[in-house]
Amino acid sequence: MKKKLLIVGAVAFILAACSGNQKKLDEDSIKIADLTAEYEEATSFNDSLMLLMGDIYTGLDSINTQEGLLYNMGNSENTNQRAEIRRNLSVIKARLAANKQLLADMEAKVKKSGNESSIQSKTIAQLKQHIEQQDAKIAKLESDLTAARGQIDELNTQVAAGQEQVKVETEAKEAAQAQAAAAENEANEVYYAIGTAKELKQRGLLEKKFLGTTKVLKGDFDASYFVKADKRTLRTIPCNAKKVKVWTNMPQGSYRIVGEKDGPKSIEIVNPDRFWSLASHLVVQINSWI
Repeated sequence: MKKKLLIVGAVAFILAACSGNQKKLDEDSIKIADLTAEYEEATSFNDSLMLLMGDIYTGLDSINTQEGLLYNMGNSENTNQRAEIRRNLSVIKARLAANKQLLADMEAKVKKSGNESSIQSKTIAQLKQHIEQQDAKIAKLESDLTAARGQIDELNTQVAAGQEQVKVETEAKEAAQAQAAAAENEANEVYYAIGTAKELKQRGLLEKKFLGTTKVLKGDFDASYFVKADKRTLRTIPCNAKKVKVWTNMPQGSYRIVGEKDGPKSIEIVNPDRFWSLASHLVVQINSWI
């Protein structure tokens, strides 16, 4: 009996020992699982942080690119390119806002873990500074865009005013030139009338008085009978008659009557300035029309 009790006791001891070891194994397994989860979470967090860092630096490169485009343009007016820069900055700002939110969430997780002195916390602080710098840079670029637009508008206003002034001056110059040309043309207008004695008398161009005195262009006469010409270009006046008499007092030597002996005659003006110096109306009498 005593031997049986010893055996039972030994078995109970062995069973108790085995039961204690299993409990420890279970606790160790739980600890390993927790550590694995924590490691995986930390790895995922670090990966996310690195991705966010890359995106933030990419955003900085994009801002620098837009800055280069803007400053290379200077004050040149390129509405399409400026509009494109504004659109690009809006996209960058939206992405920057999303990154801010992600960074804030990560910062909250680090604070919650109580590990605020970790490399993660320092990295987050550096990224926050980069985002603030990018915000400031975008604000400056937008301000520069607005200022450049204002300068361009001012330049356009000045150009428009200058163009308007040039237009006014050009119109005034053209009007003055037209007036001068009209005055010059009027000053060079001359008139001549050709007809038989009867025709000239009927229109009041000739008036024969007592004792054979003849007056030219005295009193009212028919101005419509005259042909208007430009003395600068008028060189020959065809008379279409065999006999021609110039009644108006035209300086001798300033003209001559030309044509065949029995053919139609013409008045050839040798010196226009002298010819028209005494009168602007020429009256020519012919014997008859050919």
